[in-house]
Amino acid sequence: MTAQAGSAPTVSLQARSATGRYTYRAKAPRTQPTDHSDHSDHAKLAHALGVHRQLLSHATSAIRTLTAARNELIAQAIEDGLTIATVSAATGENMKAVRTIALAYDDLHPSGLPRSVHLSAVKQKSDELRAAERHRAQITERREALIVMALRNQVCDDLELASLTGLTPDHIRRSSRGIARPA
Repeated sequence: MTAQAGSAPTVSLQARSATGRYTYRAKAPRTQPTDHSDHSDHAKLAHALGVHRQLLSHATSAIRTLTAARNELIAQAIEDGLTIATVSAATGENMKAVRTIALAYDDLHPSGLPRSVHLSAVKQKSDELRAAERHRAQITERREALIVMALRNQVCDDLELASLTGLTPDHIRRSSRGIARPA
C-alpha cells in the first residue's frame, strides 16, 4: 500500500508514434506536386525569393551605413558654422531633421575645412543615400512581383511565401488581396 500511495499516476503513451516523436495529423490530405515542372517552378521561385531577401538585406545595410556617414557629415558641417537652412537645402532633409541630427553629435570639434568642402561632401553622400534607397525600392518591387506570381500560379501558399521572404503572413495576405487565383 505504501508503494502505491507514493507513486505518480501513469499516463498512456499510446498517442505517440513508435519513435516517440510527434506525428503530424492534418484533417485534409496534403497535395503533392504531380509533375516535374511544378517542383522546378517551386525551386526557381524559392531561389529567386532567397536571392531577393539577401539583396534587400545588403541594400538595407548599405542605407544604414550611408545614413550614419551622412549624418556625421551634417553634424560636422553645422559644427563648422554652416547654417541649418544651407545644410537642409544641400541634403533635401527638412530643417527640423537637420537640427536633430546636429544635436545628436555633441562631441565634435571644429575641423577647419572650408564651407565648399562640407557642402560638396554632404551633397555627394545625400545623393549616394538616395540612390541606395531607390535600389532598395526596386528590389522590393521585384520581390512583390515574385510574390504575386507565386500566388497566381499557386506555387507557394501564404505561409511558405512568408517564410521565404522574411515577411509576416499578414503582409503576404494584404499584398495578395485582389489577386485572381486560378480555381
